[in-house]
Amino acid sequence: MLGAEARYQAILQRNPRNADANNGMGTLSIAANKADFAIGYFEAAVRERPNDFRFLNNLGNVFMDTGRTEEGLPFLEKALKLQPTNYEVMFNIGRAYQKMGLAARGVEHLHRAVKARPEHVDGIIAMADALGTLGRNSEAEAYYRRAEALGAPKNVVLFGIANGRRQTADNNILDEIDSALAVAGQSNSARLHYAAAKVAMDLRLTDRAWSHLVAANANAGRFDIAKYTTEVDTMIALFNRPFMASRQGFGSPSDRPVFIVGMPRSGTSLTEQILSSHPLVYGAGELTYMHTIANKLFYSLGVREIFADQVRALNSARAEAFATEYLGKIEFFSKTAPRVTDKMPHNFHMVGLIGLLFPKARIIFCRRDPLDNCFSIYSNSLNEFHNYGADLGILGAYYRQHRRLMEHWKALFPEQIFEVQYEALVEDLEGVSRRMVDFLGLDWDPQCLQFFETDRTVSTISKWQVRQPIYKTSVARWKPYEQYLGPLREGLEGGRGGR
Repeated sequence: MLGAEARYQAILQRNPRNADANNGMGTLSIAANKADFAIGYFEAAVRERPNDFRFLNNLGNVFMDTGRTEEGLPFLEKALKLQPTNYEVMFNIGRAYQKMGLAARGVEHLHRAVKARPEHVDGIIAMADALGTLGRNSEAEAYYRRAEALGAPKNVVLFGIANGRRQTADNNILDEIDSALAVAGQSNSARLHYAAAKVAMDLRLTDRAWSHLVAANANAGRFDIAKYTTEVDTMIALFNRPFMASRQGFGSPSDRPVFIVGMPRSGTSLTEQILSSHPLVYGAGELTYMHTIANKLFYSLGVREIFADQVRALNSARAEAFATEYLGKIEFFSKTAPRVTDKMPHNFHMVGLIGLLFPKARIIFCRRDPLDNCFSIYSNSLNEFHNYGADLGILGAYYRQHRRLMEHWKALFPEQIFEVQYEALVEDLEGVSRRMVDFLGLDWDPQCLQFFETDRTVSTISKWQVRQPIYKTSVARWKPYEQYLGPLREGLEGGRGGR
């Protein structure tokens, strides 16, 4: 790799516009986990040879894998026009639509990809995942099994099947998962343990489920709760009444965006599914756009003092530009819907920035019983950014900081934030739903009560649950596991660091 890099760099020193060398450097950058550098190299290659489908595909793909799928999609679409039967391009454009919450479009491309290369496991798995997000679970399971027959990893196949439907006593895969665990290495056993726990919980095998949950969370990285507490302190100190008062008129007066925030597993998917069943609301799913804007203010550095300095330095023109950027991106989903929901739960960190850029936007805060919420996080496979959930004590302390931050936002933006208690929503679906719709400034539509019939992509763990009529079995799910939850209670009540 070092030899190749030296050759490419030598070529670029003589001719910085050399397309092949830029493309090669982009490929090496991806291999070195430097995707941001890869974007610049691929852009240079595309500028020099705009009709080379390989360069277009590479650029679109790296945009997608860095959370900027909407920017990469036009390059993938152009590549597809140039090479309409190329497997990799069809596969990538199918994944792009899936990531953007448009799985129905993605399935069309993935189907063509699978037909073109029926032996390629990655396309078959992507097809299974896409069908699952559309609620076509039996078809999804068939594709998982097809992938398995071609040698797909057991942890991928069985995890997908376990989470695609409720497992029953006469139709479950628990023994199959246990057999896979017996020969699995440590590096790929976590998803199998999560899958086994999910099935055991469905079957009400409490002790067996818990042992798998402990094993699933055993090797997650340690979360620094003291650092996180300081981050919350910084956000509370930054966004206060004098700060917001001195910046009246910043951002955009648009009320199109609706931000649904809260802890993961707090009811955000159900809330969005209800609202998106209204004919004047488009549910766009979990969007990364607010974090993209925050990262332009150096949020991604992880040093909140630097982010705070950047926010303080924002002038009216730049704030308006950021708001316009966000509005432009959600137009991809709908140009006409009066309301577009953004269901990124961890936008609860971004409420101050949201209030600055969109002083008329509505924010729905989803809240759930802390024990239920935290137990659900602990018992589900989230990505590496949620490693606070792998230790019950730290998870409780994290939840406490989340609650402290949300109480600050509620006091700072009382007119913009509507709180939805999950248990109240389950108990009185119509009453709470009517109040949510009214909060959005819309007339009531009874279709909101038929949310489980709404045909849209749901890419979260809740994908099968939100397609069922309202059920109450998710309330107090922690109780059978009460004997194990002492560390969680300690964290929620003030132990394990934080304030």
